[in-house]
Amino acid sequence: MIVQTIHEIMNPFDVYVKQLGHGVAMFMISGSITSNPQFMVKLYNSGDIRTVDQNDIKIYGNPTAGEALVPDIPESWQSKNQKPSSKEESS
Repeated sequence: MIVQTIHEIMNPFDVYVKQLGHGVAMFMISGSITSNPQFMVKLYNSGDIRTVDQNDIKIYGNPTAGEALVPDIPESWQSKNQKPSSKEESS
């Protein structure tokens, strides 16, 4: 028997999802002791809701704590259909 608990995130936070783009985490699904937590994320570009593993998201930082706001996103995580950054547009 698999027992899972869904937690509503009272203060949703911005995330970057591997191959999907920017979004906001709204719920956390905690599974068993042998599975990673998963997050239900609403994607900003499309409005789609996806369930993603904790290993496939990066959480935006807290600048007031000295962290960078936007996480360092590896190129392998970026989707081909994402809007290019302003740096790429000028090239």
